[in-house]
Amino acid sequence: MRKHTLYFLTTMLIAASFLGCARFSKKTFRNELQKLERKDISGLEGNYSLNPGIEYRYDKPEELDLESKIPDTLINNNAYQFMVTPNLSSKKNLHQRKTENTDRLINLKFQNENLLSIKVYEKGAVIKDTVLSGKYKKGMFYLDNKFVKCNGIPFLFGGCQSNKRRIGLSKNGGLLVNEAYDNTGAFLFFFWAGNDYNAAYEYPRK
Repeated sequence: MRKHTLYFLTTMLIAASFLGCARFSKKTFRNELQKLERKDISGLEGNYSLNPGIEYRYDKPEELDLESKIPDTLINNNAYQFMVTPNLSSKKNLHQRKTENTDRLINLKFQNENLLSIKVYEKGAVIKDTVLSGKYKKGMFYLDNKFVKCNGIPFLFGGCQSNKRRIGLSKNGGLLVNEAYDNTGAFLFFFWAGNDYNAAYEYPRK
């Protein structure tokens, strides 16, 4: 009896770990994505607009007005914070830095196949500088800075929040950033619907 109970609990915990994990989807931007080979991953290098030009979060891509619809700050959906800051609440608490949008850009450069240098320039000066690790997979670069936070006893009396990001190159030469987010709760392995989404933004090359 004890053996069967242990087997049941182990099986449920394994299944729960998959249910409570954010999962990527290319559904909204599949047709716009260049499938880069490993040897071509350096094609992601270059300068891009800090703010997104296209949103792929819904069924139909939406072009965004860089001057009026996107806040001119270093928070929320700008490319740097979207990639670097995994915790959603931390993004909201960052100090806002208002400047002219045309004065800033983001630069990507690989130090090696697993280390990506990310810099934000303002009027030619570096104002943000980060190196993130990651790996190539299925035509995109998967960032290692995943975020997982659990409350209570996960999948018994509580839940988990998780998100992760990957980047790719659009057919227009723009930077695609895809974030997967999941917030699932449970009580004695009975799961209830939480908040989850797959958001993708394209940042024009400069």
